[in-house]
Amino acid sequence: MKRFLGLVLIAFISTNIFAIDFGGLISSDSSFDKQGSDDFVFTEKLDSSAYIKIPFSKDGKISLASEFLYRFQYSDSKINHYLDLPLFKLNFSGDVGTGVLDIYAGRYSVSDSTAKIFNQTSDGMFVSYSTAPFVTSFYIGYTGLVNRYLVSMVEGDITEYSGFSSDFYTSSLPYLALAANASMPNLVAGQNLGLGFWGFIGIQNLESNKYYGTVTINGPIAGNLYHTTEGIFAAITRKDTTRMSGFASAKLSYYFNWLGLSANAGLSYASEDFETATATSGLVNGAPWTNVMVPTLSMSILPLPSLYIGAEANVPLTADEMEYTGVGVVGMVSYQLFSDVSLGISANHFAAKEEAQKQTKISIRASISF
Repeated sequence: MKRFLGLVLIAFISTNIFAIDFGGLISSDSSFDKQGSDDFVFTEKLDSSAYIKIPFSKDGKISLASEFLYRFQYSDSKINHYLDLPLFKLNFSGDVGTGVLDIYAGRYSVSDSTAKIFNQTSDGMFVSYSTAPFVTSFYIGYTGLVNRYLVSMVEGDITEYSGFSSDFYTSSLPYLALAANASMPNLVAGQNLGLGFWGFIGIQNLESNKYYGTVTINGPIAGNLYHTTEGIFAAITRKDTTRMSGFASAKLSYYFNWLGLSANAGLSYASEDFETATATSGLVNGAPWTNVMVPTLSMSILPLPSLYIGAEANVPLTADEMEYTGVGVVGMVSYQLFSDVSLGISANHFAAKEEAQKQTKISIRASISF
């Protein structure tokens, strides 16, 4: 029996060994940050990662993908080392009836349709069923095992929970994440409609729950003019209090038939008590989506197929009193030197109304894959 199992294993390996995909990535992010009248602070993040993808079927519809990450970080005269397993995912894709069934299980990056509520690594299972007129999906996950150093859960005033902690790996806040989403591509006149629910239930004595309903509509208006409209309704409970809040945004995008040039104009609003699950922001100064009204202008162009140039400006106002807080500008250039080597530089400045809130940041990025 042992001999038979050994022959089966050898046959499996010999059949699939040439289909295994593996490689690595080394990336550097060097930044110079300045807050108010303080001196610039230098930060270096050097990431080394290795990945492997193993197919369990000839068509690749069943596979296992994994990635290991080591980060060296230097900031403010301090050196830190971080270890992580950002990806360990089993994939299945197959035809079921008139649609396609996709199942992901394990650890991988998860995001809601707006990328504002939740956008990070998590452990869980995702199930999606797609047909021509309709796509539905469900997700269940747990956030309490991912590395707190490498994700950005909104902690607010939460102080009562303390999970596993070390210099290399500290567990994040423990939420049970639940999601149900439905989308109808090309519903009418090329418009795409998306509806979603996301819930984050605090466990292990974490007295914090967050519930969100999302609506997204995007599509063409006329010619090369497109729009994206989003709405989020939120209920945040912490101990014995519940806060209702909301977020809304609208963006117009025009695509020129020249060098990939595009121009965008948008307006976003977040009510006073709005709070996301992951610390996401569309502001140049990185402030959270809370009590803010933000008009935004941006553009991007591809002078060469391997060269990207983008710029953005926004003017955040307090949503409750419509008070001016400053002007943020950001520019970025990225260049694909070779198929496996990329370079990039970005600079942003927030000219705040108050001197202490002014910010400047310059980042230089480089990566090589193998």
